[in-house]
Amino acid sequence: MQFDPLWEDVASNLSRLSSMIQPLEGKTDLILLPEMFPTGFSMNTDKICNEKDIANVLQWMRQQAQLTDAMIAGGMAVKEKENFYNRFYWISPDGEIGHYDKHHLFSMSDEPQHYTAGKERKRFEWRGWKIKPIICYELRFPEWCRNNRINPYDLLICTASWPSVRSDVWLTLLKARALENQCYVAGINRVGEDGNGLQHKGNSIAYSPRGETIAQVPENEEKATTVELSLSAMIDFRKKFRALDDIDD
Repeated sequence: MQFDPLWEDVASNLSRLSSMIQPLEGKTDLILLPEMFPTGFSMNTDKICNEKDIANVLQWMRQQAQLTDAMIAGGMAVKEKENFYNRFYWISPDGEIGHYDKHHLFSMSDEPQHYTAGKERKRFEWRGWKIKPIICYELRFPEWCRNNRINPYDLLICTASWPSVRSDVWLTLLKARALENQCYVAGINRVGEDGNGLQHKGNSIAYSPRGETIAQVPENEEKATTVELSLSAMIDFRKKFRALDDIDD
């Protein structure tokens, strides 16, 4: 879901996304949303991390998962005890929920001054797929994304607010992560101008384990694009080109 979040306006963003998601009912297994999709990439934690809005977003995600019979996944800012986190949630149609907290905070912004870094690598399973989430800046750290030769993941998800000025870097790194980890990669980015005046083209894209572009959302458009991934094709490729067997543990 390539989307232009209205700045710090949770109710409007959920309403607009509901309209975009409704046509996907029964047509997909996994719906992916950009980083901090309810608010944009804001450092205004006192405003965007209130308990009411967080509860409303999670309830909305549960409802959308049930309506579409798909897992829905995306990022938001949350408060836990005295800390704030840039968090990625995934929620299945039966209400099962999991989350991952961004580990590599963007040090060239104020993110480390407002958010606490997560400590754990995580992955989850959905309808036979092993899926690893990362958030935006983490795409630059291949060691954090590294696959496991004993129990490899199948799909790397990068949810982002990646600015237009570095669009070429975004596409290059996504492709590299697909090639080196022999996995599918889905990069989900926002479009439009955020509250800091930064422009975003989107360039949401899916790559195959061979580094081929499977689908790409047109630049600067709010749009849902559906892509079909083949687990058997990925497994066959790994058997023929056994690079994962030679990676360091």
